[in-house]
Amino acid sequence: MEKQGRKRIKLIAIDLDGSLLTSQNNITERTALAIKELISRGVIFVIATGRMFPSARKYALQFGPNTQVISYNGALVKSAAGELLLHRPIPLNLAKDVMSFLRERKWHVNSYIDDVLYVKELNQKALIYARNSDVTPQVAGDEIYNPKKEPTKLLVVANDPSQTEQIRDEIKLNFNGRLFVAISSPLYIDLGNPETSKGKAIKFLADRLGIERDEICVIGDSENDVEMFEAAGVSIAMGNAREDVKSKASFVTASNDEDGVAVAIEEIVIPRYL
Repeated sequence: MEKQGRKRIKLIAIDLDGSLLTSQNNITERTALAIKELISRGVIFVIATGRMFPSARKYALQFGPNTQVISYNGALVKSAAGELLLHRPIPLNLAKDVMSFLRERKWHVNSYIDDVLYVKELNQKALIYARNSDVTPQVAGDEIYNPKKEPTKLLVVANDPSQTEQIRDEIKLNFNGRLFVAISSPLYIDLGNPETSKGKAIKFLADRLGIERDEICVIGDSENDVEMFEAAGVSIAMGNAREDVKSKASFVTASNDEDGVAVAIEEIVIPRYL
């Protein structure tokens, strides 16, 4: 059924950090209730994040084991129960080239292989990331630069937000379309398989479920959410999003610390599209 010529939303995909989660890394009761209301109306709920699957899974399970999780920016798609649907890691030779490039510049890198986080050493960047993501990193030493298996994702951590765009641009210039590169937070630059993006993963899920683009709503706040916006009929940027991200969305809601996801569901999705 359509409302005033608009398609009914059948799937909603929401980013975690800066969107679904507050700055304290939790989902508020109001936001959880709003999502459960959508689920009760038959809308499929998807978490779409740059985080590793084990870090995202605990949030997905709050909404049931069948919740779909797009993790590592779309490189891995699983249900919260663990059913594997899609995996697109970085080809091994390309990963080695990237690691050599990062090593030369002495940039901090996280490597994710088989849902395990590897770091060179337990420095402050590694410890802060581990605490925020609630995962235990494995120390690899210099072996991190010579992966034996294809990483699902690599992540560079800048020293300061003022460096993030420069690092992103330098990586993009050197790998010239061979690598997915996107800023996912003020300090994080995510790297992945060139065929990886949240948008491609959402299209994969939608095709699998027989859902059209105009029946998809997405909510996000960062550069790595922009391709997700392009894959949906309705895109909503968080109030705390970068201005260039807001400009690409259909709507802008409140910030993640002001129940922005709940506001979007209550004031945009339900009244206009359900």
